[in-house]
Amino acid sequence: MSVKVSLDTRPKVRPAIVSTLILLWLFWNLPLQADLFQHEAQVVKIEDLTHDTRLVRFKLVDSKDFKFTPGQYVFLKVPDDYVREWNERYKTSHKEVTRPYSFASSSSKLPLFDMIIKLASPPRGKDVPPGLASSFIHERLQVGDTLRISQPLGELFLRKDTGRPVLIVAGGTGAAPFISLLQYWFENEFDRNNEIYFYFGVRAKKDLFYHEQFQQWAREKKNFHYVPALSNPDPGDDWKGETGYIQLVVDKFLKGPSDADAYLAGPPVMITETVKVLSAKGITKERIHYDEIEVK
Repeated sequence: MSVKVSLDTRPKVRPAIVSTLILLWLFWNLPLQADLFQHEAQVVKIEDLTHDTRLVRFKLVDSKDFKFTPGQYVFLKVPDDYVREWNERYKTSHKEVTRPYSFASSSSKLPLFDMIIKLASPPRGKDVPPGLASSFIHERLQVGDTLRISQPLGELFLRKDTGRPVLIVAGGTGAAPFISLLQYWFENEFDRNNEIYFYFGVRAKKDLFYHEQFQQWAREKKNFHYVPALSNPDPGDDWKGETGYIQLVVDKFLKGPSDADAYLAGPPVMITETVKVLSAKGITKERIHYDEIEVK
């Protein structure tokens, strides 16, 4: 697949989403054949970005025939020995375990690429285990380890330079694919002809990551506008910025009717509510783009 900046405004749901959902069903419910994970990547760096979110930098063992478009993701296969240990610890019966994680770096950096992965804690009040794959990343993964990954997937990428404003709305680690996109756009001066508005929502100040980088881009790139928001600031945060759920912040700032192309990533409820806001501002469903996957 081409790694050129390419932004097509075709309807998002549509055959591509259907095929992606079929792939998700296959990956999560059926034993997988080894050739679906034909690529190997070695961990070369692990960095804690927040109290529960870390950056993992990989290097492809063999980069031949591996290309991705910024905004895409891959499925990562959890090693079988860790899955067996997990089953013994929690009395579960997982077989082959894979999870989708977005690229968080520009495709120009291959054979290196980054992922940003949050530890999925058990829901409050629920007596269930934490996220298996994210626990592996945070508990066991070390520099030097090699993991198997799938071919890149996903439709969350710009396909045509329309000159219209680009509206990005991210919740939590939903910002990861947009780090990839933004790096690539700035490398190719996409922002020269397009206003880019980036709304980034997290719970508290301790959950913000890449905050300084986003602020620096906002200072250096005249057409890039960064609006972070905290939905539930901690008492000691001393936060002077926007507060509340990110879709409400978008509703406050976005003037309608709008001809923007919108790109979303984050928790399903955030996407659902943001789509309602954007629709009310006159942005049609053909110009609202997101991949219907949930990282666990």
